[in-house]
Amino acid sequence: MEALRVEKVSKAFGGILALTGIHLSVQRGERRAVIGPNGAGKSTLFKVISGELKPDQGRVFLGGREVTGLPQERVARLGLGRTFQRSSVLPELAVWENVALARQAATGQSRVFHQPLATDARVEEVLEQVGLSGRAEDPAGALSHGEKRQLEIAMALVQDPQVLLLDEPLAGLSGAERERIGQLILGLDPGITVLLVEHDLEYALRFAHRVTVLHYGQVVAEGDPEAVRENPEVQEIYVGSGGALEAPPEDASGGAGQETVLEVEGLVAGYGGMRVLNGVHLRVRRGEVVALLGRNGMGKTTLLCTLMGLVPLKGGEVRLAGKPLGHLAAHRRAELGLALVPQGRRMFDGLNVEEELRLAAWGSRGPWTVERVLEVFPRLAERRKSPSKALSGGEQQMVAIARALLRNPSLLLMDEPTEGLSPLMVRQVAEVVRTLKREGETVLLAEQNVQMALSVADRVYILEHGGIVWEGSPWEATEAVLHRYLGV
Repeated sequence: MEALRVEKVSKAFGGILALTGIHLSVQRGERRAVIGPNGAGKSTLFKVISGELKPDQGRVFLGGREVTGLPQERVARLGLGRTFQRSSVLPELAVWENVALARQAATGQSRVFHQPLATDARVEEVLEQVGLSGRAEDPAGALSHGEKRQLEIAMALVQDPQVLLLDEPLAGLSGAERERIGQLILGLDPGITVLLVEHDLEYALRFAHRVTVLHYGQVVAEGDPEAVRENPEVQEIYVGSGGALEAPPEDASGGAGQETVLEVEGLVAGYGGMRVLNGVHLRVRRGEVVALLGRNGMGKTTLLCTLMGLVPLKGGEVRLAGKPLGHLAAHRRAELGLALVPQGRRMFDGLNVEEELRLAAWGSRGPWTVERVLEVFPRLAERRKSPSKALSGGEQQMVAIARALLRNPSLLLMDEPTEGLSPLMVRQVAEVVRTLKREGETVLLAEQNVQMALSVADRVYILEHGGIVWEGSPWEATEAVLHRYLGV
């Protein structure tokens, strides 16, 4: 019997299609994994199913009843439970009170404030099930990150859902926590239909009866875990094929000097109680392009944001040109020579291309000027009076790179510059990076397009579960290495 059906669902944000004609049919009691690279539309799909977002087209059915466009609290009461990427608990309340509130909301009593919260047998049963009965009286804010994940699952289970959506439940967990939460999920009541979004692909494939693969907002593959693992199109999405990109020379170091621009030793960082990076070591020399690879959720963006001072450093040391950065604020790091090309490009409302560039260049001195940038990026010269938000994705990426260059940095951090771009624009961004290399710039590139990164890099690091697990030159990154650390 069908527990969930999604029919031809599409959703756009501005001119960007996040979901295109999605069809999904999940049977009662099924374990379904939804996988795909960054920007594939996985979280957007969960938001549409749960009622957080209304689809532009298409319909959603829960247990045979249409729930399209219903508010999320109505969808929840009709049998949908959900956990979120970021821990979402009430830290000042006791653990049992969080679960009791969730139960009260599920039974339609969330507005009954004149009566004190009270536990009951179901609340106690769920706390026992997730392993938190011994901490029932503790404030939720005192829990570890893994225990907060257990609490979120308890808050979903106490609502007695027919369908449960789990959005990256293992993200940021330590090895022991991953094992504990992973076993908890595997042991859920087989009568509950569970959909899982998880970047730990080995776990996702072990969990699932069937797997749905999203890419650029479309379903590109679906089947049992082994069939998906062996699907050439899925392997290409995760590992890539290099036919359209220039192969790296065997001596990829080019003109890179021996002077160390960036040195990272034992870096530890994360968000709140969630540890994402644990003891990262890496080095970037002047004139190098260093690629940082890894599956989704392994810590690439967190590492760049920590280097830039946007995520607090919890341990280890970062040195720029030999100078310890410690806990310097982001603007001080920018003054010392760091510049970040952020994921998602982030154009300014109301500014045209030239205004964005002149704003970026304000107060900066060095070889990169607005005039030189427009010479290196002739397409931007052609579009200099166009609103930056009206540009194509590839053109916006060029603006983002140009803005960072106009700060005349000693090290350029680039976060997923090809995300969401067409193959043609991926090649153009790759050529931009090669141009920067010829100009003597130093680049640390976090990139999910493996073949693009290998085609421009001098050296490569691979991140897995918050640590460096492989280091070498692009030509040493054999097919076996890529499939071991990046494949499905």
